[in-house]
Amino acid sequence: MIFNTGWAYLYYVFLFVCCGYAIFHGNRAEYLGAAIMVVGSLATLVIGRMVENSWTGVEGGIFVVDIVALIALIHLALKSDRFWPIWATAFHLLAVSIHTAMLVAPQITPWAFATGAAFWAYPMLLALAIGSYEHAPLLENQETDRR
Repeated sequence: MIFNTGWAYLYYVFLFVCCGYAIFHGNRAEYLGAAIMVVGSLATLVIGRMVENSWTGVEGGIFVVDIVALIALIHLALKSDRFWPIWATAFHLLAVSIHTAMLVAPQITPWAFATGAAFWAYPMLLALAIGSYEHAPLLENQETDRR
């Protein structure tokens, strides 16, 4: 089960704190980034519960969710005038690479696969939060200029 450890609870707290911060302090790019990350994480949770993911091989459903999230992040990085989507996309590309490595070398241990695939979500969320933090002063300056 994917949501049965303290680490999983910590991840979902981190997810909702970072994405909540992005929604309240960001703009359109941050809203979209938060949506991509929340929907991707919740879809992974649902699929993981449906298939009882043991991390012993590539789970097709989770791999598809990660590919769709990667495509969405690439699109966001190309269309946005922010720098953080580039970092988030790069971190997620590393997570997708872990799935690809498992396809090529199925002897990778489940612990290494699970840890490698999950690790890159934290820097992605951190990039979103930092990008939102960096964007907040820009909004304040724009409001001051209007007055």
